[in-house]
Amino acid sequence: MKRLFFIILPLLLLSACSTKQIIKSPDIQLKAVSQNVATISIHGSNTIDDALIGDLTKYLKAKLIIAGFDLNENAEGLILDVNVTAFTPGSATARLLVGFGAGRGSLLYTAKYTDANGKVLAELAGQERFTGGELSFRTEYGNAFERSDEEVRKLLVQEAAKHIVELASR
Repeated sequence: MKRLFFIILPLLLLSACSTKQIIKSPDIQLKAVSQNVATISIHGSNTIDDALIGDLTKYLKAKLIIAGFDLNENAEGLILDVNVTAFTPGSATARLLVGFGAGRGSLLYTAKYTDANGKVLAELAGQERFTGGELSFRTEYGNAFERSDEEVRKLLVQEAAKHIVELASR
């Protein structure tokens, strides 16, 4: 029984809450290209609701401003295109009663920064996952197993916004 505990514990601790595959890493910090983000385009498939797109837009704008970017549609600058490909809040009941990844929520997306000429400066494919047991979520957002679907959606959107802006700051 002790052996089984020491095999399962590391797997639970190593289960990632997010995965980001950087498709194109920026050659230089994007602020050196332009401190202005002229366009933020966020869209998704028909299954993605407008409220999720609205929340992602709100958090992205806030994180970009905090990172030192200006948001000005009337000036030339970076273009950020985000495509949300899938979202599921999971099941709070399954997270609480079963655990071990049951009831997992997820948000899948791609993000791309281009310049005014359309040249891709940076791109990533992101996967935010939430089971309630991730150490990073607990550290940043507190105890998480009993989170409602709405709270899980906001957590996943916040994490996605954080990773998208981190790409611009590399």
